Amino acid sequence: MWAPQHMRKIFVGGIDYTTTDETLKSHFSKYGEVVDAVVMKDPATNRSRGFGFVTFVSPDHVDAAQKARPHKVDGRLVETKRAVPRSDGNTSLIPLPNHPDATHTRIFIGGLPQDVKEDDLENYFALFGSVTCVNIMYDKSSGRHRGFAFVDFNDYDPVDKVLLTRNHIIKGRPIDVKKAISKSDIGKLKALMSGVVTPETAALALGSNLNTMTNNILQKNVNNMQGLPVVNMNSNNENGNNGNPAAVGSYTNVYSVKRVVDNYTDHLEVSKKSKLEVTAGPSTSTQNSNLTNGNNINTNIPGGILPGMIPPFGPLGHPFLQRLNLSHIPGFSAQLRSGWQYSVSSNAEVLRNTAGALCSEPSGAPAIAGIMPPIPGTTDSDGESDVSLEEQVMETDDGMLSTSPSGGISEAWKITRSEDKWSPNAIVLILEPFYGGSHKQLIVTLQSDETLLSPDDLSLFILPSKKWHWKARTSALYFYQKIPQEHNLRVLFASSTLNLCELVSLRPDLAALKKILYFHENQLVYPIRKEKHRDFQYGYNQILSCLVADQIVFNSQYNLESFLREIPRHIKRQPGLRPDPGPIVLYFPVSITHKTRSPKDALEPLHIIWPHRWEHDKDPDTFFQVLYQLTEAGLNFRLSVLGESFAEAPPVFSEARVKLSNFIHHWGYAENKEKYWEILHCGDVVVSTAHHEFFGVAMLEAVGAGCFPLCPNRLVYPEIFPQDCLYNTTQQLQKSLAQWCTRPQLVRSKKVNLDLNNFSWKTLRSQYEKLVKGK
Repeated sequence: MWAPQHMRKIFVGGIDYTTTDETLKSHFSKYGEVVDAVVMKDPATNRSRGFGFVTFVSPDHVDAAQKARPHKVDGRLVETKRAVPRSDGNTSLIPLPNHPDATHTRIFIGGLPQDVKEDDLENYFALFGSVTCVNIMYDKSSGRHRGFAFVDFNDYDPVDKVLLTRNHIIKGRPIDVKKAISKSDIGKLKALMSGVVTPETAALALGSNLNTMTNNILQKNVNNMQGLPVVNMNSNNENGNNGNPAAVGSYTNVYSVKRVVDNYTDHLEVSKKSKLEVTAGPSTSTQNSNLTNGNNINTNIPGGILPGMIPPFGPLGHPFLQRLNLSHIPGFSAQLRSGWQYSVSSNAEVLRNTAGALCSEPSGAPAIAGIMPPIPGTTDSDGESDVSLEEQVMETDDGMLSTSPSGGISEAWKITRSEDKWSPNAIVLILEPFYGGSHKQLIVTLQSDETLLSPDDLSLFILPSKKWHWKARTSALYFYQKIPQEHNLRVLFASSTLNLCELVSLRPDLAALKKILYFHENQLVYPIRKEKHRDFQYGYNQILSCLVADQIVFNSQYNLESFLREIPRHIKRQPGLRPDPGPIVLYFPVSITHKTRSPKDALEPLHIIWPHRWEHDKDPDTFFQVLYQLTEAGLNFRLSVLGESFAEAPPVFSEARVKLSNFIHHWGYAENKEKYWEILHCGDVVVSTAHHEFFGVAMLEAVGAGCFPLCPNRLVYPEIFPQDCLYNTTQQLQKSLAQWCTRPQLVRSKKVNLDLNNFSWKTLRSQYEKLVKGK
């Protein structure tokens, strides 16, 4: 007996208009027996519509076809996804290419029994594909889990397979499985609250149980259901725009929205309903009239609910509002210190918990962390951080969830209060929105040389190195409030993470200072895995900051050239706005140890060092793949993996720690600087596989400790390192390491043709003094 058709069918999109049914069948027959292959055609013109469907005999053939992606049919790359059936059992529909859930790799799981463990979820969902992360959400006060979790896969296809399978049972209990809703999609849900409805946002409001909006839209006889919110999705609309070819006619949104407001949480709950009844007329309830009961929505909109619109809510009283001195401004939106967001418009006042639990601790820090309206058509630059509504409203800085009244991000602000320093007589002010790593190291170097700037000459305001995207967007408002109005400042020194343009706009008194903008990195060339997820606002903000700055400093020539190369339109169209004097290159001051290395025995294995952040832009996958090849060849070595890790480190690190356990000398961030230098002095070779590097402090520190560098022949590395330290291909990297594993003395006797004094503070001090003092 055959499996259900929806388990044996795939959608093929982006096919050539000359592709026929026979060609489609011929191509996919390589992966299993094809029952049917059809190219969808316009009934009026009989022309191909650019997509089709292939039905196999077995679901295993679908798995084989999906595993063989990407596919090229008639010389053209096509997209394949598992087809999703209509809710009424009719012909399968295409997954919308612009649907926000089209390529999600994370699922939300609800209704978990209390005795379930991470291993239970991993073992179950591994049946559908490669699981990279399992995260059960726990209550911090009780230690019990909260009944829901998130599971990440390495691909979107297992997610589709999970959702199509349905009826999941773990430990004898049925569980609820949905796609996790991304942060950008939550913005679309907010658009629903303002009454702006598009087919995409309407589909999102219905939830994300299945791949397409059509699974959660029931075709109704609209004439018999007056008053229901309706989205017109006719593909032949009057404006001539191409609609969804699978959704023709008018469909009714069938969703229920419940808004929960209490002292600690405020969030939306969106769920699919078989029918939506709307109670029109004025509201009889008071402040919390926005709560729904069952399928009924109380609304005070005269004449009933508008299409796709959630009613506006009355003013919400809250103790935090008395600390908010900007709430009188129409359209103002602010992110409160505790993660609450407050906004006010002409007809509504909203207090929303977006990042964590309410923090009731008194603090000297301002209530507002910053403001930033959403940028239409853009997303976070990482593009990969997806959250369910339940997670989004309770997310904290440590990446976990909290319902404790004392939770939230208050600890992050405590960090800054211990580091901030204000001197009434200061002439130089340093602002650092992301005080960690090389950003912190540069400031510590400047502070440590009191002959350059005495303690009384220098003031410092910082923010902790967490939530980079928020700091880049909102730190200007924080510093605007922190800097005293009365001061004797002459120089403002800030990293390019700060939106200097916003700060000077908020504080015109700072415009007269010499404003120095230091680029540790630039956002115009940051590598992202999907170009469509790039948020151009970060790079644009850096361009604007350059136009405001009096002196722009880059830590390498590569950093400078890559930045200017990516903005030729701005430079050519607005030559008069290019800062004068032009940008300069001023290398980062690197600490070099002069500890004598002990000679190693010739039989001691090669010691390989990897000292980078545990993130995708450093390409750890390539590095560990090379090491796997060395182990498969029977070669011996020692491995130290340093660098800072974060809450969502790439899964390859967990895998490598297991596979390379017999070779590991040290694993993880060194607990202090002494331990860090000790490990570097034990190393023989330091390796980079990065796709994003503008200077490379750790590589130079390792060279100073006696390691020989192997770097890709790209980015800043050709500027810093000689040719014999560079490799062009992964094969060259593997060959060099294999040779040195066999004869480690070869690399131990090699000398790096590099004068590290060029990067020492002693050499660079005079240039920094000229920069900050104008000498």
